[in-house]
Amino acid sequence: MPVIAAINGHSFGNGAILACACDFRFMRSDRGFFCFPEVDIGIPFFPGMMAVMRKAIPGWQLNQITLTGRRVTGSELEASHVVEKASVGFDALMVDAIDFAKTFDKGRRIFKAIKQRRYKEVLDVFETLDPPAIAKLELRA
Repeated sequence: MPVIAAINGHSFGNGAILACACDFRFMRSDRGFFCFPEVDIGIPFFPGMMAVMRKAIPGWQLNQITLTGRRVTGSELEASHVVEKASVGFDALMVDAIDFAKTFDKGRRIFKAIKQRRYKEVLDVFETLDPPAIAKLELRA
């Protein structure tokens, strides 16, 4: 099934990545920013994180917001098709997201087949490039 994010406020860092992992995004235009502050706090992205962001955000905008840490509004994201719609207020956000979700009254098997092919490259990055990157970390309990 398609996964839809309804972003009601700020979506920073991993929250923004989680939103990018969804198939569709809706966000409020009157509240909240979308941002990757990792550049400001010195945290690099894993390859899989970048793959997820690349599937959702146009290259020029991804470059801009990951390298500057700039906060982006819902209206800006709507203009670049990162979100389906930037809605005014919580109630409108929920109505817009739910109305959109109602259009997916289709067979689940076809969604599975399409999504497996659509996101194959992202899944391959998670399986092949993330494990060595994670192994390089020195995590101690």
